Amino acid sequence: MAAPPLGRLVLTHVLVALFGMGSWAAINGIWVELPVVVKDLPEGWSLPSYLSVLVALGNLGLLVVTLWRRLAPGNGERAPIQVVQGLLVLLPSPPPVPTGGPGPCLQVGAPGVEEEEEASPLQESPSKAAGTTRSPEPAAHRLLSTRGVCLLGLLAVTNALTNGVLPAVQSYSCLPYGRPAYHLAVVLGSAANPLACFLAMGVLCRSLAGLGSLSLLGMLFGTYLMALAILSPCPPLVGTSAGVVLVVVSWVLCLGVFSYVKVASSSLLHGGGQRSLLAAGVAIQVGSLLGAVAMFPPTSIYHVFRSGQDCVDPCGP
Repeated sequence: MAAPPLGRLVLTHVLVALFGMGSWAAINGIWVELPVVVKDLPEGWSLPSYLSVLVALGNLGLLVVTLWRRLAPGNGERAPIQVVQGLLVLLPSPPPVPTGGPGPCLQVGAPGVEEEEEASPLQESPSKAAGTTRSPEPAAHRLLSTRGVCLLGLLAVTNALTNGVLPAVQSYSCLPYGRPAYHLAVVLGSAANPLACFLAMGVLCRSLAGLGSLSLLGMLFGTYLMALAILSPCPPLVGTSAGVVLVVVSWVLCLGVFSYVKVASSSLLHGGGQRSLLAAGVAIQVGSLLGAVAMFPPTSIYHVFRSGQDCVDPCGP
């Protein structure tokens, strides 16, 4: 089969890039406008929680269509059984634990096996199977290895935090320090995402221990931001420049670290084939939806987080 002309190939890539940038520009544009409108709309400071749920539900439709086409191609009457089978495939099982210590981020397992890990990062280390007769390993088994399950778990948890839990309380953590702090946190946090992606293109962490450590670092910043939201409208250092700097830097570093972990985990999963790619997409969308739905009741129904009022100082003596 002849390759498509170069001009058509370039045009296809350009159109796909424009489509992707257009969708991201629309979503990020809404979030960047929140510091301006959040105090004026009826939802008030809980508006980000509404948006998180709506975005997650919008992506859920794409997930359902993808799973339907993937698990039930041309067999509509057998679709329910195949969907259940597909979900069972994603459940963890107790395969052998891969060998290799934490090591540096650029290498996994023992020296000399890095090339094979690059070809199939979800496979068990060859040193584990030394002296045994190797047989073709099904893609599902590689996906359900300890390494594969951990990567899927990292994807689900990090997306739940960055696409659901933390955005829902961003207004409560930033607005006590003023609209400029909220605006800077949103804009610089959005810029941290692509910067982390470019960093992962050059320096990709392949160690589960390294990715886990980065995730813990991101959770440390996330815990600080959640504490600020819980203490709203009177968090520590409110009314000071130090408080503004701390909240903005914490948001940027938190989103940047989690973005790197998501890109690194996705890259390692994508090397496992089409089934791993589908599982990664499911983990991303399900994690985002669960995080957004979990934060909606405390922010928008029970009002666990308190908002401030203009021209009123609730933190005074």
